[in-house]
Amino acid sequence: MLSVFLDANVIYSITLTDVLLTLAEHDLFLPLWSPNVLQEAQEAASRTLPDAAQQAFRKRLIMMDQAFPESSIHVEESEWSQFDLPDPDDRHVLAAAAQGKADALATRNIKDFPQKLLDSFSIQVITPDDLLCVLLRRNPEATASAIRELIDSRHRPPINIPDFAKRLERSGATQFAAAIAHIRQPLGNHSYFDQ
Repeated sequence: MLSVFLDANVIYSITLTDVLLTLAEHDLFLPLWSPNVLQEAQEAASRTLPDAAQQAFRKRLIMMDQAFPESSIHVEESEWSQFDLPDPDDRHVLAAAAQGKADALATRNIKDFPQKLLDSFSIQVITPDDLLCVLLRRNPEATASAIRELIDSRHRPPINIPDFAKRLERSGATQFAAAIAHIRQPLGNHSYFDQ
């Protein structure tokens, strides 16, 4: 199974995280993160979200960590000091991805993780949008089914596929949003996508 380390800037987006964790629940990939990454996402939330939303965000991270106990990679600070990255604050991300034997590292900051360095760990750096598109290409029906299930579970307030696709687009997943905008409810054993 494809394993993907999620950077804090991916986890920060509620919409992206909902989609990614839903796909992970359907065994389409294994998400990985570290306590440091969750802390970094929490710190970003504390700078940008109102107090009530910060508490909800913190609770969300705890629930996420509990739901995927195999996803948390613990790395000692001494293990990341060796890495030479454009932003030294990202060294813990690469160290945890390498220790977790991730196939890919999903981040919005591709330039901060030179592929040449990641090649030595057999890790592919990828945007969250590209990751979602890869998962869709690898298993279109299972991905569509998982997205349909996620959308159908929303009741407060309910949401339809076009509106959900717009949320994904705003979160930066433009290619994936365009692809899922055409998901429909299957009839019997027919496809989720129009032929």
